[in-house]
Amino acid sequence: MAGIEDLEKNNAQAEGAAPAPNAPRPASSARLWRPVVGVVAAVVLAFCGWSAWQYANGNDPLAFLAGDAFQTVAEPKDDAAATPQITAVSNTVTADDVCAAAAGLTFDGADVSVASDEVVAVISDGGIWVEQATTDDAATMVSATVRRAAALAAWAADQNVGFTQATWIAEDANGAVRMVVRFVCSVTVTSGSEQALLSTATGYAISGNAYAQLGDAPGFAQSSGEAPTLPDAAEVTVVANKTAEGEALEKTKTTNRVVDQNGKEVSSKSSSSDDDSSAGSGSGSTSSARQGDTITVYITVDGSSAGAGSSSATLSLPAGATVYDALAGCGVSFNASVTGYGMYVSSIGGLAEKDHGGMSGWMYSVDGVTPNVACSSYTLSGGESIYWWYANVEY
Repeated sequence: MAGIEDLEKNNAQAEGAAPAPNAPRPASSARLWRPVVGVVAAVVLAFCGWSAWQYANGNDPLAFLAGDAFQTVAEPKDDAAATPQITAVSNTVTADDVCAAAAGLTFDGADVSVASDEVVAVISDGGIWVEQATTDDAATMVSATVRRAAALAAWAADQNVGFTQATWIAEDANGAVRMVVRFVCSVTVTSGSEQALLSTATGYAISGNAYAQLGDAPGFAQSSGEAPTLPDAAEVTVVANKTAEGEALEKTKTTNRVVDQNGKEVSSKSSSSDDDSSAGSGSGSTSSARQGDTITVYITVDGSSAGAGSSSATLSLPAGATVYDALAGCGVSFNASVTGYGMYVSSIGGLAEKDHGGMSGWMYSVDGVTPNVACSSYTLSGGESIYWWYANVEY
């Protein structure tokens, strides 16, 4: 019977019966994690104690989190991405910049440029004025002037400095206005005939002599729109009727003189040029120019006190011209602005006020006397010596 009992016990164990009460049991998972939890708790308690000690000593226990080891930096894909791209943007435009731009003007793919030393530019209150003496025949002059004005307005708009309008004044060799036209910079015109372009201008006028030379049916009126004005708000006067004197389409003899501040002549040199149907001399006037009576004045612009040059010239100007007109007619670039007292000249030939000290700037005298009026308010009678100089330079 014992053999049968042993066989039954063996069969019961083989069939999954419970082990004997005294058989060893496997350890539970809860008992395995107890040491790990204890270690973590000890570390936390240690860190808390260390943090309290750091705070007590005025330190930040979490400062290590700001270290380089915790900063994520994206690796650049190539050298181009690693190099910052910086674009320089200019927020100022000077009269010299305008003259330089005139030397590169194009319209509808055609070259309409004028040498920078053959134009005078003025910037004032968001406007650009360019003055050019031209001895071209009337048809060529009108075509070139309207295209240059449109191209200048487009250039001014591209500068993004707030220019509102561009005015181009074409004169004969004696400073009489042959044509003036103004475009707004917000309306860019890049192609078209003279007739189409003039229809988009805010205003223009052609002298009686020039208009008569265009023939019976030029396709546009002699004047239209608002009469263009100068920086001092004076209207650019263009003689509407054909005059007996006609236009001066020959370059006249000029005498360059060097004078001191009192108008005393230091040296002189006469020169003359042959008749030339190309670009003019640039010796015009942005005053209310009229054909007929003219005056002769002498002008010197002296920036030598600031290391700049000095130049002098004899000018033939319309009667009633001012010191401001003489400066505009001498061929140097300058910046001017309208004030309650008249035109204020802040820069000549790129040399600006306060460039050499807080009180440095341009002054003028007439026959050795410094007037107490703005240059645009001093009317010339003829024969005067005008002296512009850069004053109060601080080294």
